[in-house]
Amino acid sequence: MKIVSGVLLVIVLLAGALWWVSDMAPAEPIEIENPRVRLVPGGAPMAGYFSITNHTDAPIRLVSAASDAFGHVMIHRTVVTDGGARMEHQDQGVLVGAGETVAFEPKGLHLMLMRAQRELEVGDAVDVVFGFEGVEPAEYRVTFTVVPVTSS
Repeated sequence: MKIVSGVLLVIVLLAGALWWVSDMAPAEPIEIENPRVRLVPGGAPMAGYFSITNHTDAPIRLVSAASDAFGHVMIHRTVVTDGGARMEHQDQGVLVGAGETVAFEPKGLHLMLMRAQRELEVGDAVDVVFGFEGVEPAEYRVTFTVVPVTSS
């Protein structure tokens, strides 16, 4: 009987701990995962990819991106119409709903990084500062890894 009571007590304590942990807010309101820049040689514009998860209870908006490693950074979306692709500047930013994740990936949303300020190589680190509306702090510095142009 003591063994059964002990097992039940452990189960109750574990369940309580799991409930407590699941109810805790994340350490950061925004999570940026897998930040990478595709290396394009010869000074051509490069694309940056990542995903943003909004851990808050309200929508947020990514409104800007800047990097000392590039002369200009813009938020774009690839739009395919009539078999042709074009870049569409996201001048209103990108909305990330409460609890949602938005992926910046090939053939979709991406950063357009133009006029590299130095020659980059695969494996280099590049800092990008994101500006957000609807969350504090409003700026997040993220380190991107330079990857081959062939990577996804």
